[in-house]
Amino acid sequence: MTAPLKLSQLRHLVAVTEAGSLRQAARQLFLSQSSITKSIQQLEQSIGVELLQRTAQGVVPTNAGRALIARAMAIENELREARNDIDDLLGLGSGEVRIAASPTVATSLLPRAVVEFKKLRPKATLQLHEAVYPEVLLKIRKGDFDFAVCLVADWVEDETVSFEILIKDRVVPAVRAGHPLERRRMTLTELLSADWVIYRRGRSGRDVFERTFITAGLEPPRSTIECSSFTCLRSLIERGDYVTLLPHRLLLDPTLRRCLSPIDMQSDMPSWNVAIVYRAQHELSPLCKTFLDTLRSVAARVSAPRELRV
Repeated sequence: MTAPLKLSQLRHLVAVTEAGSLRQAARQLFLSQSSITKSIQQLEQSIGVELLQRTAQGVVPTNAGRALIARAMAIENELREARNDIDDLLGLGSGEVRIAASPTVATSLLPRAVVEFKKLRPKATLQLHEAVYPEVLLKIRKGDFDFAVCLVADWVEDETVSFEILIKDRVVPAVRAGHPLERRRMTLTELLSADWVIYRRGRSGRDVFERTFITAGLEPPRSTIECSSFTCLRSLIERGDYVTLLPHRLLLDPTLRRCLSPIDMQSDMPSWNVAIVYRAQHELSPLCKTFLDTLRSVAARVSAPRELRV
């Protein structure tokens, strides 16, 4: 390494890799292609290895490039948190929080916390992403997200991340209002022949679906529709005679109860709790802690017996 690395060079390398071409990266950064090319060349000269290579599919990183990109993104995340810390010390009330949330959390608990948080920190910026456990773990470990608010099973063990249960919940079968099964008391065995819709983002949706039946000693139904869109899943349930699995507390929301109803089950259903997931042994910024305090407060009210809205 013959010269110090510049943050701008690292950002240009990440941008080119994400865009897949120098031209597209230059457009996204509002720079000329020649300036991006020169920046990458200087970075390669400083390190002494080739970082990018051209293929028929576009520009892709070499092994050395991938290693440097991983470190560059970690550096960028740490710098973002440092800016948050400084903003807090100066009393500016700004800064940024990156949050991942599972779809059901994103349609219920999270919006209420965001509204309350913005009253406390109106200048803060929030990035909200949809993601599910366990697929979210890699980005949590890398620092791409400050934390996630996801549905997790009760057997979670992972030394790289910390879990904090916000709301204890369980999954229940749900159908549209007016469905023939809506008013019946059912068993899982009786639901084996139903037409099922599964929310599947990665493998987690199928995991909870299969676990529900396997725990009861049953073979999971094979005739299913799998959706990677929660919006699509909800529309299918509302428009057809399908059954799905949803968190029980989500179905306590009066707005959802007009169109979706839980099936009354004769046996206990598996727990599937709402939890905060964040990096272990990592100090969150004061701004993140403020949001989490708000989230805990909202979750406590949701869990109170007197309030039936999620």
